[in-house]
Amino acid sequence: MAPRPLLLLTTLSLALPAAGALLLSTYLYNYPLSASKSRTIKTSSSLSPTSSTSPSLKIINPHAYPQNSSTDSRLIILSKSEIRNLTDEEILARFLGGFFGGWIFMPEKGIISLFQVFGRPMITVGFTGVPMNGKRILSPSALEREKLPEKGTVLLGGNFMVLDAQLKGRGEEDGEGWEGEGGGSFVEVGFGDDRRGFAGMHRFEVLRLSNSTDGKGEEVGGEDGREGEEGGGVQLWYSSISCNPRENKLPFPKWVFGFHEFYAQCLFRDGVREVLRN
Repeated sequence: MAPRPLLLLTTLSLALPAAGALLLSTYLYNYPLSASKSRTIKTSSSLSPTSSTSPSLKIINPHAYPQNSSTDSRLIILSKSEIRNLTDEEILARFLGGFFGGWIFMPEKGIISLFQVFGRPMITVGFTGVPMNGKRILSPSALEREKLPEKGTVLLGGNFMVLDAQLKGRGEEDGEGWEGEGGGSFVEVGFGDDRRGFAGMHRFEVLRLSNSTDGKGEEVGGEDGREGEEGGGVQLWYSSISCNPRENKLPFPKWVFGFHEFYAQCLFRDGVREVLRN
């Protein structure tokens, strides 16, 4: 008789494609964004400018081998009317909840839950020198809609953790200017383990735009898109990196990353949908 974990994995390998197809059809039927809005999403095979200098990259990929990682990013512009009076933290918190709590994440959430039945994560998260004694959030439904989880929070049964989070000042709102080069607010969620063959990070960030930006990503004046922030919208970024921290090769075959691009696009739309939802 096969061990229970092996039997579970065998069952999952047979059931997951059918379940995924059903979920995908349901997801597309309940399309989270209009076609016109979806067309404004810009994708890139590189990280966002601020993500590429994040200190967290040294945590997940300490050796930085030249051919051991795959990167991508997505960007959408949300107008002032779309974000209403939401703060950076509220935008990021809602996006995080939609990302992990939307339709497209449900199969992965289901697998995570099954592994929890056996008292273990699907892919245990952990990084050298990073404490694992932070607050634990077991379900996406436990994520707050107005407040980000703190740095060090372990998410979804030990499969993800918050590596860093920072909220930037907004001038007159709190008496401080923007901090740092290309400043903005962000939260970074790590996964995998730098002591094994797979690790990575999702970075979600908000950059405030000025009155000189038309809300569709077209600049009509100004250079940095930050002056007069109160009247502008935001850039909402999602950057992702997956790597093999131990060797100079990718952690998975290239076709897996082809699927990831589609999957990440759907996750991004789910996150944006939650930001736009009243």
